[in-house]
Amino acid sequence: MDYLKDLEKIININSYTKNKNGVDEVGIIMTNWLRELGFSLLTYKRENIGNHLLFSTPTKTGKKILFLGHNDTVFPPNSFEGFSQDETWVYGPGACDMKGGNIVALQALRNIFEQNGEIFNIDFLLVSDEETGSDDSKEITKSIANNYDYCFVFEAAGEKYEVVTQRKGVGTFNISIEGLASHAGNHYSNILIHQKLLIK
Repeated sequence: MDYLKDLEKIININSYTKNKNGVDEVGIIMTNWLRELGFSLLTYKRENIGNHLLFSTPTKTGKKILFLGHNDTVFPPNSFEGFSQDETWVYGPGACDMKGGNIVALQALRNIFEQNGEIFNIDFLLVSDEETGSDDSKEITKSIANNYDYCFVFEAAGEKYEVVTQRKGVGTFNISIEGLASHAGNHYSNILIHQKLLIK
């Protein structure tokens, strides 16, 4: 199972989001593997985080697919590191989230290439800041999303290995409130005055 050796190779590289060198090293390895399958590369270079990488194949008539993954993990150097396995599981930073997922995507692409001799209409975006909210890479994702008919994200499957079709989301809201500084237990009149102002 060569894919486990591939997984071990990238798990053993610390790619904590703020460890740019480590994240980029994982990206270089992924680049080498994907170039073997005919992918070209567009690099979105960054100074303080790892580079974002968009791998592309030739386009033909038909639907286009985007594979989406990330090279960063949540564990700083010297916290949780190293690859190990037993009879059932593989362990290490990113084994599930999501170096393991990236290897699943890579292996699927290898299978397509082996069976067809080429890959087309499938691109692969690997970002470097997902574990901190994708604050930088989300603009890239938004800018290219409309180029594709389908998107597959290779994070963990469901509890029974089923394909996940929905995920929880995150919403951010900014609320501006104007008021009078008062103690609710002693200055009822200020509260009532402010409520009347809001009603108007």
